[in-house]
This record gives sequence, structure tokens and C-alpha cells, in this order.
Amino acid sequence: MIGFREVLLILVVLLVVLYSRAFRVVGIKKSLGLEPTTPKDEIRVGASWLSDMAKQQPIEPEVDARVDSILSKFKATKHLTFKEYKVFRLDSLEINAMALPGAHILLTKGLMNLQTASEEQLAGILAHEIGHVELGHCRKALIRKNRTKALQLFLSLANRSPGTTALIVEHLAKLGISREAELEADDFAVELLLKAHYSPSGLMQFLERAKQMERIPEWLTFLSTHPGTEERIERLGRKL
Repeated sequence: MIGFREVLLILVVLLVVLYSRAFRVVGIKKSLGLEPTTPKDEIRVGASWLSDMAKQQPIEPEVDARVDSILSKFKATKHLTFKEYKVFRLDSLEINAMALPGAHILLTKGLMNLQTASEEQLAGILAHEIGHVELGHCRKALIRKNRTKALQLFLSLANRSPGTTALIVEHLAKLGISREAELEADDFAVELLLKAHYSPSGLMQFLERAKQMERIPEWLTFLSTHPGTEERIERLGRKL
């Protein structure tokens, strides 16, 4: 028979899920991966996340003409599930790029201000981030985040040692797909770049530069969110 403590824990976990942003936007079943999400669902979630981020630091639509040109060529390949990608510039000096659910891409000010970044390198970065969206990595990350948050709280309460066990769970959850996801996104990027008549060497060149400068603080975020840089460079080299 379920006791009071067990009922309390179940209620707490449910509250975490119910009040998550994903639940409020797409519902509990979709937020937990119990029901398929549609591209429209992901677009709503991504827009909601973007709105929250904009409250913390300036985010503006990306106006670099190269980005528009690259996205137009990608769209012309008819290789994308999401037809309209929206790119924004994050006011950060870190050199980074990231994908949000629903075809939202963030490029940092530090990345766009690099004087030697060519259009082919920028195309490679965008193709990689688009790969995360198209391959469902953003969707899976959203589901994993909700499940992990609930499990974190459950274990913290059950063990009466908040934080320690929860952090281990979160770390393992991230490691579970990080390497696979990055390699899959690279493979997708190569295919998309070739279809759009860009050389995949741009992505490899950018990664080589990042590897050489990895001790410089502003590169750390890019490298930490894109693990296995050396392995990625070697794999890309074999494809060229």
C-alpha cells in the first residue's frame, strides 16, 4: 500500500512537470515524450524559450547578409523539415552557436565578430546547428530535461541529500547523447552543405581553429557544448 511519503513524492514530481514551460506550451504527454510532438509544437516551445532568454540578455534578429544567403541556399535543397529557420544574435562575447527547438538558431556576438570567419565556415556552423533541430536532438533534449528535473527532485527528497545525487543524474543524462548527437549533426551538416554547394571544409576549418585556441576563455563554451573536437575533425577529414 502506498504511504503518505510516497504520495507526497509523486505529487511533488507531478508539480515539477506540470509547471515546466514545456508542459504549459505543449501539454504533459508531449513534454514527457509520451505523445509525439509536431513541428508546430516545437516552434511554440522554441519561441517561448527565446522569449525567456531575451528577458535575461539582449537578443536581436541576425541581420548579417551572409546568414540570409546561406539559409536561402539551404532551403532550396528541399532537405529540411522546418522550412523557415530564424537566426538571432545573442549579446555575448563567447564564441558559440546553439540550436533551440522549432528552428531557432542563436549565434553569439563573439562568433559573428570574428574577422577571419568565412561564409563557408559560417555555413558549416549553421548546418551543424540545423542538424540538431532536424535530427530531433532539440526535441529529445527537451524531453530529457523534463524527465531529469523530475528525477532529480525525487532522488533528492528520497535520499534527503539535495543536490548530490541529482547532479550525477543530470551529468549522466547529458553524457548519454552528447557524443552521438554531435557526430550525427556533423554528418547531417556535410550532406546539407554539399546539397547547397558549399564545401564541408568550412566546418572543419572552424573546428581546427577552435581546437588551436581552446585555452582562450571565450572559446570554452563552444568547445564544452561541442565535445570531442579532435574526433570530429578527423571524421570530417575522412569525408572530404
